[in-house]
Amino acid sequence: MKYLLGIFIIYMLFDSGFTFCQYDGYILEGTEIRELKSKINNQDYELLINLPYSYKENTGKKYPVFYFCDGFYDFALFSSIYGQQIYDKLIPECFFVGFSYKGKKLNYDKLRRYDYSPTEIVDTTRTGGAPDFLEVVEKEFIPFIQKNYRVDTTFRALGGSSMGGLFTVYAMLRKSRLFNAYVAISPSIHYDSSWIFKLENKFFNKTDALPVSLYMTAAEKELPQIPEFVPEIKRFDQILKARNYKNFRYEFRVLDDAYHSSSKPEGFTRGIKFIFEPLMQNNVVKK
Repeated sequence: MKYLLGIFIIYMLFDSGFTFCQYDGYILEGTEIRELKSKINNQDYELLINLPYSYKENTGKKYPVFYFCDGFYDFALFSSIYGQQIYDKLIPECFFVGFSYKGKKLNYDKLRRYDYSPTEIVDTTRTGGAPDFLEVVEKEFIPFIQKNYRVDTTFRALGGSSMGGLFTVYAMLRKSRLFNAYVAISPSIHYDSSWIFKLENKFFNKTDALPVSLYMTAAEKELPQIPEFVPEIKRFDQILKARNYKNFRYEFRVLDDAYHSSSKPEGFTRGIKFIFEPLMQNNVVKK
């Protein structure tokens, strides 16, 4: 009797038009994914691209580019921030290009830790790939975007959080002129016994000028399991301020009542606005 009742219920569900369907996922309009095989480190990458709103209509215009780490995690976040800040007229129309990896069921944390870490730590998970990855960004990613899209080559920026924030600071100190501006949200300054301080000191001994914009944050409630996380960011902030670099446009903020990962929306929203302010004020974006 129970078997017959079950058959009857299934029949009624389908007969009434109630069926179990596979629904399509949400697709972000105005975005593209481009694949690249690096000849430098032999890694398969994807570039996740958020196009400027007027890109296809305004065919004579060139647009600045904001490149960012961890596109596999944060591409939707950046697309949202872009739309909000364009609506409020806080930034110019631009490209947002996120770094990602090609493949299925990837261990993103392992891949990013290698690419974004500037030094190799013995007896740990694979680390120390940042020197090569910076070459990938400079010699493969940027030329690819400039070849295939109408970009304003006079302005480009780089951003990242956590290990991506560390890579952002590393790029600024290794090849400061590669980008005009940098956004480092909760950067892992403490990595490898705060090795980045050695790089900054080496940089300072070579020059007293740093002609870029940098926006950096720390979250008030960062990673309690790493007690040195916030103090090292603050110490780095104090060193940058004390250097008094020429032509260095810099802002640092501790985000109140914020945590490590969830501070990204506020941090990047403020940081992107900050780095684009000169373009908005001086109207130097090419038409």
